[in-house]
Amino acid sequence: MNGPRRILSQLSLLRPVHPWLIVAAVACACVVATLVALRGVATLNQPEPDAGQHMVRHMRFTFAEVAQVDGILQALRVDAASPEARQIISTAADHLHIRFEVLAGLSRGPLVEPDSKVAPVAWELLGGLDRLASGETPLDDAALLHLRGISADLVRRTGDYMRGVEADIDEALKIRAENSAGAWVEVIGSVTMLLVLSFISLALQWRNRRIVAELRLASGRDSLTGLANRRGFAEWARETTAVGPVPAHALLIFDLDLFKAVNDRHGHLAGDALLKTAADWLVAHFGDRGIVARWGGDEFVVTLALGQDRRDDLAALIGARMAEPPTLVFKDETIPLRFSCGIAVWPDHGATIDETMVAADAALYEAKARGRGRQVFYEAGISDRRDRAEALRASLPQALAAGELFLEFQPQIHLGRGTVIGAEALVRWRDAATGTVIPPGLFIPTLEEGDQIVDLDGFVIDAACRAAAAWNALGRRIRVSVNLSPRTFQSPGLAAQVAAALARHGLMVRQLEIEITEGVLLIDDAQVAANLADLAELGVRLALDDFGAGYSNIAYLMRLKPDVLKIDRSFVLEGDERLRASIVQGILQLAETLGAETLIEGIETPEQLRFVRDTGCQTVQGFLFARPMAASGIPAFCEEIEAQHRPVRETPLLQQRS
Repeated sequence: MNGPRRILSQLSLLRPVHPWLIVAAVACACVVATLVALRGVATLNQPEPDAGQHMVRHMRFTFAEVAQVDGILQALRVDAASPEARQIISTAADHLHIRFEVLAGLSRGPLVEPDSKVAPVAWELLGGLDRLASGETPLDDAALLHLRGISADLVRRTGDYMRGVEADIDEALKIRAENSAGAWVEVIGSVTMLLVLSFISLALQWRNRRIVAELRLASGRDSLTGLANRRGFAEWARETTAVGPVPAHALLIFDLDLFKAVNDRHGHLAGDALLKTAADWLVAHFGDRGIVARWGGDEFVVTLALGQDRRDDLAALIGARMAEPPTLVFKDETIPLRFSCGIAVWPDHGATIDETMVAADAALYEAKARGRGRQVFYEAGISDRRDRAEALRASLPQALAAGELFLEFQPQIHLGRGTVIGAEALVRWRDAATGTVIPPGLFIPTLEEGDQIVDLDGFVIDAACRAAAAWNALGRRIRVSVNLSPRTFQSPGLAAQVAAALARHGLMVRQLEIEITEGVLLIDDAQVAANLADLAELGVRLALDDFGAGYSNIAYLMRLKPDVLKIDRSFVLEGDERLRASIVQGILQLAETLGAETLIEGIETPEQLRFVRDTGCQTVQGFLFARPMAASGIPAFCEEIEAQHRPVRETPLLQQRS
């Protein structure tokens, strides 16, 4: 254990900052930044000051009135003896009086300020006008010249006063602009300070977590489950091999089935709880015989010490202990735990523990390939199968580029009309090196374990649309059906990919039919629901494949509204004909309620065809009519079916087959 101790001594130099100190420092700084920001905002929200804007308006009106009086006096000097002269002066005096009364009623202004130079001249002019208008003063050139001088002086004084007010306004606005600029600096500075503090807080938290994780890692313990981690397991292996001859041990690698689905559906808290429950269960059932370690993710490693007389009982021991797996109750929902397990014996299957781990991992891969939820012992050939599967996945891009993958099509026939209404696309892979065709049951499940199946489905969509476009060119406008993996429905952009393929090949939307397995409907995933909704909005046909073989939710079917229910072939193989006829007719009624068509697949014998006719289903597919064929063979097969259905002396092909 010197290695972990040495690392611990090194890491002891690093001291994580106490979380409360981080919170207190950041909180204080945030309060200061917030107060500064509020001060700046308050400055910006101050109302517009009245620096004389209203006074300028009053003075402009006054200036106009005085200027008008000045003009009148100037004009009267020319024609002072006219009869209307006194009336004109009276009217001008009234207007000026009203204007002066308005100014005199203000709280500030040229007529109310104690040191005003405007008020004496203004009242003197108004008094002179009143005396002229009343006749108290004779209306002659001398009187007019005197008042003209007073009005000119008043115009000058009014202009001076108005310019002073405008200068005050300019100064006030300048000060306000300077205050606003400073307030914006305070607000922007405060926001910047808050952002910097947030980054500092996150950096300190990240540093704390990293230091704590390194400390826990150095101690050889998993931080979530408390089990030994890889370092702790490696230390156990070194101690075990250092004491002498290696005792026989069984190495078991456990993998939680469908862990990702639980994590995606219920969240990471449920995933963590699931891992803790699995760890506790493994310790309770296997911890008395060796070490239990968390290898990483949802994988656990268990070692069992073996005696020579107990190896034969190992399978029974593991089977008995796995027969009652644990369950997790999370938010009132019970989540069952299922394990896949790969088993190898050290040193029988590997000279070192690392080699034995490789063998156990190959056995785990085989357990998953056989359907999960089971244990598989390592045996000769398992590693070869895993290596072939990995090579198959790695070779898919080259196979697509080299044209090794291609499609065959199986016709779908309408019995009543005697026509081919569609064809199901089936992908094939011909190995260029050997010339043999790799069975789909081998490469499709292998590719579904990774993202390669999404690339394969993209190829199938494009190739199927290309084939349908070629049939259109030959006058055969029939639909083409493609099967897509559930993993493809979990990938974003599926509807856009389909729309692009349709546009690329000039295919009508309703000529493409996408077959959905019931497994897709069971995936509780937002992306799956979004893809199904987008495909429905696009307008492509949706067919529910292998209907009746799974556990479809009828309420979900009502929302999905598929165009076709493809009845699983198992219903035509059921022994009790009356029972299977009742079931098929029930599905037909359900399809009618949903507004969907029906198709029975897997028709291989005349007896099965007769049964289908008796149930009332009109659309069929199967080897009795045609095996999968190249796209180029579909038009000729359509002609053959239509020719046999025409009234001729020979018995039609469809009747012969029935």
